[in-house]
Amino acid sequence: MALTPKQEAFCQAIVSGMTQADAYRKAYDAERMKPQTVQSKASLLMADGKVRARVEEIRAPVVAKVQYGLEQAMTEAEEAFRVAKGKENGGAMVAAVSLRAKLNGLLVERTEIRTGPLDGIEHDELKALYAAIAAVAGSGGAIPGVAGETRH
Repeated sequence: MALTPKQEAFCQAIVSGMTQADAYRKAYDAERMKPQTVQSKASLLMADGKVRARVEEIRAPVVAKVQYGLEQAMTEAEEAFRVAKGKENGGAMVAAVSLRAKLNGLLVERTEIRTGPLDGIEHDELKALYAAIAAVAGSGGAIPGVAGETRH
């Protein structure tokens, strides 16, 4: 049985790297739905055998092109996990499991970038935020946009 156009759009969005919830919102125009409802419906849709098979079908040519990348990386991640486990290094074990999950498309890293003004942040909070960023960046200069103030 063929997928509906919305199911196909969901599959395409998943393969492009979107989260299940974001893919569902895009395919089903579900921007007004509650986040919990979207997540629930997206999970149910992804559990559908036809949908899951289509996602794998779309991924197959990409996987074939980067066969070394996926197969070799999975083998190396598995080896890293075995070594970490043997040395009882929990942090390295978690890192290896995380890498395997990313390689299998189970984890997608997301970054939020704000380009507008930092509404609601008080002057002192903004100074503290800049100081923290400057400390991380190793900057020792003046605080931009704040006359007469420097970092100590």
